[in-house]
Amino acid sequence: MSTKRLNIAGILIILVGAFMLLSGIASFTGNTQGFGGFSNDVSRAFGGSGNSLNIIIAVIEIIAGGLLILSRFVSIGALDSFLRIAIFIFWIVMMVLSLILGGNINHIDTLGWWIALVNQSIILVVLWMIKD
Repeated sequence: MSTKRLNIAGILIILVGAFMLLSGIASFTGNTQGFGGFSNDVSRAFGGSGNSLNIIIAVIEIIAGGLLILSRFVSIGALDSFLRIAIFIFWIVMMVLSLILGGNINHIDTLGWWIALVNQSIILVVLWMIKD
């Protein structure tokens, strides 16, 4: 196994991986304040409390975050680029479900909606930057 050098892109990958990992854990623990409520917004997009959907999203976030962090220390081969593209697409879907279809579009004029959009967009841009 070869190790990778840690640079700014590596630090960004670790931070985004940690964010996804912690967001998934927050969904399991019921801590829905802040970003932990992201999965609840997605659940609302399907019109229900969505406990099983929350669990699926939390598991995907935990796995994706863990693999992103792991990919900075261990070479995972061709899976590395596929993983980053898949996570990028997953994040776009999550943003659409949460910010638009999750009932939050009715609150587009509120500062909280705009802050959530900017926060999620920062993660999306980092995922775009590291997809290579």
